[in-house]
Amino acid sequence: MSPGEIFILAVRWIHTIAGVAWIGGSLFYLFVLKPASKKSGSDTIGNAVVANEFRAVVDTAVMVLIITGVVLAFDRLTSKYTDVAYVSVLGVKVVLSLWMFWLAGVLQKRRRTRSAAPTTGDETKPNRAFSSANLIAIIGIIVFLLSDVLQALFEDALKGV
Repeated sequence: MSPGEIFILAVRWIHTIAGVAWIGGSLFYLFVLKPASKKSGSDTIGNAVVANEFRAVVDTAVMVLIITGVVLAFDRLTSKYTDVAYVSVLGVKVVLSLWMFWLAGVLQKRRRTRSAAPTTGDETKPNRAFSSANLIAIIGIIVFLLSDVLQALFEDALKGV
């Protein structure tokens, strides 16, 4: 294995770990932490602390995903084995990823606004931040699927050589 291949392997691994941290954390929040805090009647201060800590994980993951994603895209797009199908799927993955990054920013702004605003006591309104969190998790799962599709497309192209 050449040093360049080792570098790309390390970048791919870091990219995957950042995605797993963000999407795995989102799934944990949606399916474990949120329902548990509703059942236990957990205080909002404790939830805010957890949200702030997870925000730091998300911010780091987003930066890592952007940097490593650019490196990986450049590596694959400059390969002679990359075809139109690969570029098309990569384009969809990039658009979905950018949408996730935007939603994460919107979610963060909503949390800040909600924590700064006085509480109304009306818990029956649909929680917009929660629906954004759901959407981030769903898109993240689709992005992981597209990563596997990209890998399969690239491996198929290599087999054809």
